[in-house]
Amino acid sequence: MKKQLFVFLACLIYGTNFSQKEGLRNYVDTLTSNYFSGRGYVNNGHHKTAAFLSNEFKRLKLSPVSDSYFQEFHINVNTFPSACLLKIGEVSLIPGEDFVIDPSSGSSKGAFSVLPFVLGDSLNELIDKNIVFFLDVTRVIDLDSIGMYKQLKYSLAYYGPVIWRSNEKLNWSISDHSYKYPIINLKPEINLKPKEELIMDIRNKMVSNLTTQNVIAKVSGRKNKILAITAHYDHLGMMGDIMYPGANDNASGISLLLNLAKYYARKKNKYTMLFICFGAEEIGLLGSKYFTQYPNVKLKKIKFLVNLDLVGTGEDGIAIVNALEQKKYVKRITKINSENHDFKRVKVRGQAPNSDHYWFAKNDVPSIFIYTLGGVAHYHNPLDKSETLPLTKTDKIQDLLINFFDSF
Repeated sequence: MKKQLFVFLACLIYGTNFSQKEGLRNYVDTLTSNYFSGRGYVNNGHHKTAAFLSNEFKRLKLSPVSDSYFQEFHINVNTFPSACLLKIGEVSLIPGEDFVIDPSSGSSKGAFSVLPFVLGDSLNELIDKNIVFFLDVTRVIDLDSIGMYKQLKYSLAYYGPVIWRSNEKLNWSISDHSYKYPIINLKPEINLKPKEELIMDIRNKMVSNLTTQNVIAKVSGRKNKILAITAHYDHLGMMGDIMYPGANDNASGISLLLNLAKYYARKKNKYTMLFICFGAEEIGLLGSKYFTQYPNVKLKKIKFLVNLDLVGTGEDGIAIVNALEQKKYVKRITKINSENHDFKRVKVRGQAPNSDHYWFAKNDVPSIFIYTLGGVAHYHNPLDKSETLPLTKTDKIQDLLINFFDSF
């Protein structure tokens, strides 16, 4: 009943005549709210988000491509549904700020003695001891040595908990597998002393063969070709009781997609406009990979595809991935941008497997991935939330894309 009430209220809100930016802001606010639990795999966040998106498509009068708006597939995912506790002596550390759990972590509970460990140390007398391995690489500069330490980190996780202290940002992620014991990435300002007592309670839940979904809709056009707009709706979800809202990544892209869906639903279109909201992007582009393996439209009918990810800023311009492979179309975009003075820079990049355009390009579908430059730099951390996301130029991206699609 709560779920139905939420969807009803959301639809009522979006029925109001918002401007482009107001409508997009409200979408971002909604998708980053506690109800969706970070759009991950704790508290059914991914299913709740998919239900919201399908209801939006229905409300906007977009048609499903097949019998349903959903295209289901299965994944394996490692989750952390319980609070993550880490104490040094009597000092409790703050999850997401002082430490993050490696997404491939297993479980451990209890008190442990800190054991500094370096390359070449022996494990023979350490197995089954109540210790936590401490790998400090804050002063290791050589990249090959860092690589060997990372291999050691994952090897040690089969024998006991591991604390990893480096100069890297405490960004979190998500994994489809788990080790026996936890790996905890520690803030570089926090040090551990040999034999110091460390108390932890880290519990993972490995979920196999979990059903998730892509959410797909269309607006039919006069010609038998397709222009596609895509974005991933999933994010990292919950690390214990810490939520990763994912405002820029990628509530911004999904919100822009919904704004564009609303625009094209109200007009007669030359080509069919296809809107795909991908699941499981954060685990390895699994939703888009599944779609290209089992497409419910013929891939050869897709005339062009634009993927939207991380589009909540834009002060310094936009970047286009796979641009070198789509020079003709990117030239068209840069010309439109110059004429309308939308962005001060269009950065051109080659192909990279960094978002959902990738599998389409691998299947010879003309496609690009657009993201914005400048502004806030919160990425895969709890600060990527709606109130810190400026949405500086999202209305300009929308206008640019409309003008670009009008050129076909």
